Amino acid sequence: MELIEGLFVYPWTSLRDNNANSYLIDAAVPTLIDVGHLRHVNQLLQSMNQDGIARDKIALIVSTHLHPDHHEGVAAFSDKETLVTFHEEEARHLKEFGYQLYQATGLPIPDVEPQFYLEEGTLRLGTDEFDVYHTPGHSPGSVCLYWKAKKVLFSGDVLFFGGVGRTDFYEGDGTLLKQSITRLSQLDVEYLLPGHGRVVEGKANIRENFRWIQEEMFPLI
Repeated sequence: MELIEGLFVYPWTSLRDNNANSYLIDAAVPTLIDVGHLRHVNQLLQSMNQDGIARDKIALIVSTHLHPDHHEGVAAFSDKETLVTFHEEEARHLKEFGYQLYQATGLPIPDVEPQFYLEEGTLRLGTDEFDVYHTPGHSPGSVCLYWKAKKVLFSGDVLFFGGVGRTDFYEGDGTLLKQSITRLSQLDVEYLLPGHGRVVEGKANIRENFRWIQEEMFPLI
């Protein structure tokens, strides 16, 4: 569904199988953030098609990190001219440790190389600009994107509504996660789009979510 002009939200709501939320930026460079598991890509594409967005329209896929529930589905685009990008530290992590998560769940690692790596700073997609934040903690190469013009924060698995990303996976780090969340809490956000769970709308609600996480969850991390 279209949340605001040029931004489509495809939340994962099933309680029977894990998968990430996906988000589509329908702008000068149509960009899909976190394609999810390969087995659920057809369902995502059907939902997009209902919104009038064809698979071939997608020019870029951003993986906020490379855990299977966010990244495995890029394999469905390996025969297309769709670009893929993620942080270089996440590529290192996948080769050294992260592949074990795929092995443990019996899933193949996508044989898709990024055309470029995301770096901290500004990502320009046509006339649209996004601030890229390197936000380790849940995974060492996790990134969040901030669409300042629309006050939208794509937070991946760094934080959710009433929760934060796990730190018990390979190279997870609670101290780094708290630092990442603290950085993000300084942004002017009207729409918080997490990797799982519900979208949080409204500046006051988002500030309250940050406050609750910092006061109630930080001592537990």
